[in-house]
Amino acid sequence: MLQIFSRIVSSAAIALTLAGPAAAETFKLPAYESYALSNGLKVYLMPQKEVPLLHVTVGIQSGSANDGAQYGLASFTGEALDLGTKNYSKDKLEDLFDFHGAYFGAGIDQDFTTVQLSLAAKDAAKLLPVFSEIVIAPTFPDKEVVKLRERTVSELKKAKESPNQVADQFFNRLVFEKHPYGSPLEGTPLSIGKLNRNDLQKFHTRAYRPQYAAISVVGDFDATAMKKLLADTFGSWSPGQANAAPTPAAAVQAKAPTGRVLLVDKSDAHETTFRIGGLGVRRDSQDWIGLQVVNTILGGRFTSLLNEELRVKTGLTYGARSRFEGLKNSGTFAISSFTATENTEKALEIAFKTYKGFVKSGVDAATLDSAKAYVKGQFPPRYETAAALSGLLVEMWVYGLSDAIINNFEAEVNGLTVDRANELIKKHFPTEKLDVLLIGQASKIQDIAKKYGSVIKTDIVSAQEGRL
Repeated sequence: MLQIFSRIVSSAAIALTLAGPAAAETFKLPAYESYALSNGLKVYLMPQKEVPLLHVTVGIQSGSANDGAQYGLASFTGEALDLGTKNYSKDKLEDLFDFHGAYFGAGIDQDFTTVQLSLAAKDAAKLLPVFSEIVIAPTFPDKEVVKLRERTVSELKKAKESPNQVADQFFNRLVFEKHPYGSPLEGTPLSIGKLNRNDLQKFHTRAYRPQYAAISVVGDFDATAMKKLLADTFGSWSPGQANAAPTPAAAVQAKAPTGRVLLVDKSDAHETTFRIGGLGVRRDSQDWIGLQVVNTILGGRFTSLLNEELRVKTGLTYGARSRFEGLKNSGTFAISSFTATENTEKALEIAFKTYKGFVKSGVDAATLDSAKAYVKGQFPPRYETAAALSGLLVEMWVYGLSDAIINNFEAEVNGLTVDRANELIKKHFPTEKLDVLLIGQASKIQDIAKKYGSVIKTDIVSAQEGRL
């Protein structure tokens, strides 16, 4: 993800900073063990004794790609888990977690859902049973579901006032078309407004099953005691009916680039928000690490080519970047930025010119060395917390990533040669018929849009509802 916890539902989080191996200059996965409960639930245990805290992450192999026509169903179900259980009302859950200074939250991606708990290690025996009840047996009380639905619809309607919040969703719709990866992660005002308690219960019954789930525990615990606690709290989780879980999103078939422009009219906008790109690579691609390095040069750091041209030299924007988003069966590549409406044409020209120049010229040794040093320096800090390590273990489980991919990260970065870097650029950075998203005043930028391909024009409300 991949920013796998990029859509945490709850607000406050406990910072679980570790001073141990994760903070070392060269990051290697700390020792951990894995096994499965008799019901099929995969368990990962990673003791970290530096601070008396725990982070627990449950991963569910169902994400927005499993929503079908009910956009936002997986996200809304995850968000509604803590509305009540058999033994706890929503208020009691909030009071209990607040009293113990614990944090509960859920996150969503195309491929999976995460449910997380951060807590003091001394409270594990008291709070893990409650956490398991939330995951396994939520009751989705109708009164609370209605209130959450109204609040979610309101928040989604507000989101369209900030084009950057919805741009990635619109861009995915353009790139993936009708494939489930194009479904809005958090749903739309219309789709969420139609969901009810029965929908959530059906989805939970189908998707929240131990054989399609994993739990990771990172922090200060005794392994023997934790194993017993997990068996007591998650061991009774029923596998349910065989083959009842939603099927994973199908692989995205390679397609000819279309060069389409999605022009989303926001008549009161003073800026144009844009994305340029197309299909990328799967998260488990053997080229993934190399692509992170070369993309750093194009748009992955403040001194990147795109930021230098669009922000530093011309002052057309406050920031420009590019990135690969890896999924289980596909991925995207996108350049992203925004600019004042009157600067739209100039900013797009510079973005395209910079990008195509990068692909044509490739990289030299000095630039590549700089990018390699930057990427290596950024890698260890990403895993300085128990929450990050817990999330990493679940991410590895979802995408089938081996320990070696993490442990050999620095060696692979070091081994990236100029020739190999330029091969990756030619192979994975599309240059022909790129997909372009523009959100802004259509009356002022529609003629500009025509320069970059066949234009699909819509308004921002329709775009948010998934109608292109």
